[in-house]
Amino acid sequence: MIDGMFIVDSIVHAFDSRLANAITRYGQAIFESAQRFQWNFTAPQYRIEPARYFQRIDAEVLEAALFAESQVDLAIFHTVPIWGFIKDFSPASVGLELRRRQPDRVRLYGGISPLQGQRALDDLDRQVDEWGIIGLKLYPMDVIDGEVRALSLADHDIIYPVLDRCRRHGIKVVAIHKAFPLGPVEMDPFRVNDIDYAARDFPDLAFEVVHSGMAFLEESALQVGRFDNVYVNLETTASLAELHPRKFANVLGTFLAAGAGKKLFWSSGATNSHPRAVAEAFAALEMPPDMIDQLGYPALTPDIKADVFGRNYARLHGFDLDAIARATAGDAVSRQRAAGLDSPWSKLGWPDEIDPLALKADGT
Repeated sequence: MIDGMFIVDSIVHAFDSRLANAITRYGQAIFESAQRFQWNFTAPQYRIEPARYFQRIDAEVLEAALFAESQVDLAIFHTVPIWGFIKDFSPASVGLELRRRQPDRVRLYGGISPLQGQRALDDLDRQVDEWGIIGLKLYPMDVIDGEVRALSLADHDIIYPVLDRCRRHGIKVVAIHKAFPLGPVEMDPFRVNDIDYAARDFPDLAFEVVHSGMAFLEESALQVGRFDNVYVNLETTASLAELHPRKFANVLGTFLAAGAGKKLFWSSGATNSHPRAVAEAFAALEMPPDMIDQLGYPALTPDIKADVFGRNYARLHGFDLDAIARATAGDAVSRQRAAGLDSPWSKLGWPDEIDPLALKADGT
C-alpha cells in the first residue's frame, strides 16, 4: 500500500528477451523495442543495463520486484500469446510458480492466439481447467503458417467463437493488447475501433484495453464513454508518470473528463518497468493547474487515485480488498516490508553469457 491505498498491479510479466527466444525478425524487434522503451522512459535508478535486461526473468526476480522492492499488494500475471513471433515471451509457467509462492497475492490470466482456430479453443479449455484463470489475454497479431496476420475483434468467424467459449467457462474479462505496436509491423491492428463490435455483441463480457492512451487517446476516451463494458488498462501508459508526468496527466485527464474514472486500471508493466518506480510516480502525480483551468480536468484526489490503484479492478472482478488485506496482513511480505523495501532489481543477476541483443544495444 501507499498512503493507505491498496495497490493492484493489474498486469505483470516475466519476460524472456533472449535472442534465442525469437522465432522471426519481428520477435527480435519486439525485444529491442521493449528494451528501448524501458531505458528511455524509466528513471535512471530503476533502469536495467542491456547486459542484464536480455535474459530470462524467473519467478524469484518478479516476486522480489513486486513484493520485496515495491508496495504492490496483489498482482495479475499475464502471458503474451504471440507464439508465431516469440517462442514464449512471458511464460505461464513463471506465473504459476509465482502464484504457488504467493497464493494470496497473485492471480492469472490465460492467453491464446485465436488465429490458431480450434487449437486456440482447446488451449482455452485446458487453461481454465488446469490453471484457474480469471481472465483471457489476446494480442492483435500473430504469425500463422509463415504469414503475419491481424486479429480483429469484429471477426465473427475467428474471435466470436472464443468469446462464446469464454461465456461457457464463466470468464467475464477479455484483455486485448492495443495502442502500443512493437517492431516493424503495421499500425492498424493496434487501433481500437474493432473493439466496438465485440463490446456491442457481447455486453455480458468486459473488454480490458491494454496500453490505452499510448496512442488513439481521443478514440479510446470516446469508446470507453460509449460502452459500459470497455475498460482502460494503463500498462506502459502509467510508466509515463516517471519521466513525463504532464503527458500522463493529460491521458488521465482525458479519460476522467469522459466519465471513465471508475474504469481505469493501474499497471506497472513489470518486468519492463519496476513496480515501485511507476507506483510512486503515480502516487505523487498532481493534475497541472493549467489543465484544470483550461481543459476542465479534475484534480487527482486521493479517492481517484485509490480507485485507479486497485478499487476499480477489484470491483470488476469481485475482489474483496479488505478480505485480501486481512489475509496478507501477517504474511512474510508484510513482515519483510516492515523493515523497509529492498533495492530495485535486487534478485536480477547477470546472465552466464551476454546475449547478442545486449551487445547490439550496448550504446543505449
